[in-house]
Amino acid sequence: MPQPKPTLTFIMPMHSTQDFIIEQINTIFRFSEHYGGFCEILILAGEVDALKLKLAWLAMKLNKIGHPQVRTRMICYTSKPCLPSLIETGINQALGQKIIIITSTPEIVENAEINDVWQREILLIRYALDVNALQENLA
Repeated sequence: MPQPKPTLTFIMPMHSTQDFIIEQINTIFRFSEHYGGFCEILILAGEVDALKLKLAWLAMKLNKIGHPQVRTRMICYTSKPCLPSLIETGINQALGQKIIIITSTPEIVENAEINDVWQREILLIRYALDVNALQENLA
């Protein structure tokens, strides 16, 4: 009997320097087609303009039509939290056994003290733009 695949949580903190958000959301949904296990996307919005927020929300809603098995959530702050605070919130809210943090500034996250009570595997990815690269990193 084949082993079930670990559940995955993709954490995407949106901040003022975030690029390619729609493309990354689309890539994660395409990845989920072939993964065969539970996937969720958590978008945490800090200091972001309203247009970027609406575009990310729209990308998630449109992708959910063809991929209802992917769980999506968006958490928006009214304040301006730092990137490590956004990621800490994402980790605390994540359901996955593996956590993939997608940020254009991974060096900030590497220097932060991220505490995960359940000791899950946490991966840092600069951009999630290629389905094949995601599959290789998560194999």
